[in-house]
Amino acid sequence: MPYESLLERDALLLLDVDPDVAHFTVQPETFVWTEAGRQRRYTPDIRLETEDGKVVYRQVKLATRLASDPTLGGRLSAIETECAARGGRHELWLDTDIRRQPRLSNARRLRAAVAVLAHENLHVIRTIITHLPFPSSLGVAAEALGGRAHVNIVLGLVAIGELAADLERSLDDDAVLMPGRKVR
Repeated sequence: MPYESLLERDALLLLDVDPDVAHFTVQPETFVWTEAGRQRRYTPDIRLETEDGKVVYRQVKLATRLASDPTLGGRLSAIETECAARGGRHELWLDTDIRRQPRLSNARRLRAAVAVLAHENLHVIRTIITHLPFPSSLGVAAEALGGRAHVNIVLGLVAIGELAADLERSLDDDAVLMPGRKVR
């Protein structure tokens, strides 16, 4: 997906592995309204829908920029109204949250691990994984698939939502795994 900054790229990466996000689009539409006789515009960075059907419009922002302009040029109230009129809510997603570690590093690692998943092997992999006792660990799951060399396959399953892991904790052999909530 296209992005305009490295911060937006990191935000999209997090959304891509977030099990609560059903789907998302970038710069989905431009809101236009008239305020005090002047035409105003706003294009949200991201529109996402959660697994439970909620719509969220997100603006990716540096915390320092928000601190210097907390009303987004006096548009924040109108932006929130426009989002609500479209059945959603507006959120500011700051760099301090997006780039929080180890979550961002974990998301990068998961995204890269998707490349090792071979469609023709997924049925066998899924069969093996369903026999794991849950909660399980990353190390145990890799061993069930044939050894430590298969850790990226397990991480790929986390990335696509077939397994779940706490991305706020390091993804080492002791990382706790649970069955995932979605299959792509």
